[in-house]
Amino acid sequence: MSLREKWADQERERQAANEERVRVREAERAKEAYKNSPVGLAETAYQNGDQFFQVEMEVSSLAGSHSSFGSSENRLVQAASTAVTLGQIEALGWHLEHAGYVFVETGSTSTNRVLATGQGVVTKGHVAGIYLFRRAGQKKI
Repeated sequence: MSLREKWADQERERQAANEERVRVREAERAKEAYKNSPVGLAETAYQNGDQFFQVEMEVSSLAGSHSSFGSSENRLVQAASTAVTLGQIEALGWHLEHAGYVFVETGSTSTNRVLATGQGVVTKGHVAGIYLFRRAGQKKI
């Protein structure tokens, strides 16, 4: 085997080792992301024997921008459907007991109107769904 062939073999081995490290790192990130997701948290709570599990998920967000003329434009952005996630949590052995929704304001901006009186106000925030699950098959007290 020539020196050039040995070098090429070593380079292939290094590249394969690097690819394996990247694959392992990505798998670890995916595992960690799942563990911290609503479904992963529900699975952990179920395995711990918890009787209740509560999770908060963003349903939609309100964003906008102000103009120098004092007008205000808000736009509503729907988040991905929570129905799939709620179904996955129930499939783990939880039963959706209660759902509530709240608007969480994260900021607002107001500017004086130029051609009219008053102010234009832009509110920013999101609607959060708060879901309470009870371990399925448990007797209600």
